[in-house]
Amino acid sequence: MRILAAVLGSPIAHSKSPLLHRAAFTALNMESSEYSRFELGADELEGFLDSHPDHTGFSLTMPLKDRLVSLAAERGWRVDETAALTAAGNTLVRRGGRVQVANTDVEGIVRAISARADAEVEGAGDGRATVLGAGATAASALVACRDLGITHVDLRVRNPDRARRILDLAERIGLTASVGDLTRIGPSAIVISTLPAEAAPDPVWDDSLTAGGIALDVAYAGDSTFLAAAAAHGLRPVAGTAMLVEQAVAQFEMFLGAAQSVAGDAGNGSATDMRDPGLRERITRAMYSALDDHAPSAQG
Repeated sequence: MRILAAVLGSPIAHSKSPLLHRAAFTALNMESSEYSRFELGADELEGFLDSHPDHTGFSLTMPLKDRLVSLAAERGWRVDETAALTAAGNTLVRRGGRVQVANTDVEGIVRAISARADAEVEGAGDGRATVLGAGATAASALVACRDLGITHVDLRVRNPDRARRILDLAERIGLTASVGDLTRIGPSAIVISTLPAEAAPDPVWDDSLTAGGIALDVAYAGDSTFLAAAAAHGLRPVAGTAMLVEQAVAQFEMFLGAAQSVAGDAGNGSATDMRDPGLRERITRAMYSALDDHAPSAQG
């Protein structure tokens, strides 16, 4: 069985996706599999996909995530709930003649937070979360908060007008939401910054933050001033590399399942049997180890 995949986007030179997926290939003894990278813009995506029909799947980063979902609608491809809700997709897989689009950023955030929480986040504190930013990643963070049992999200943004799309999403998925500026972070069980490292604010943190809560910075900067401040106020800091790896693991599982369905060898007792309960752990361990062996990542 062989996986042929690649990451697409612009800029793409600093992407860590090849490092992560190749580490998983090595861990599973999939020596014939390949994972590469291609620089392209949104207007090039359709032609590129048509000219690379043999690829099992693709990882997509900016500026292609929105275009992937709109292209899926035009082509009649299957779009999973997370990609449909957020209007952004970071994964495309092919199973024979069928194409599926997904947004594994949501699952990446959920896994990164839940794996580091002392207990179920659901019911923690007052069920509140704070999300900094209002872009595509903020939409993924909002859906992740729903999946983690949060009931109210406080959106902190520079321009309140940009929060309209996120507020509409909150209503559609059954969350209440409020909007404020970036000067203050109120009581929250979860705080997620979706802002670039260079745009990190220096807000006032509320003294009544939920003890044992989680703070996630999706930026992959080596030193996060946001996380340092969160830790100083009693929150457990989670680096962006955790989301990076966890979304890549979910993505790799999709690639693997697609390749197995085409090869017709799922369940044959091989080292890549999707029913193996230890498979995810092996993939995850390999990806984290690959990051540990290299310099801190830039854009994923």
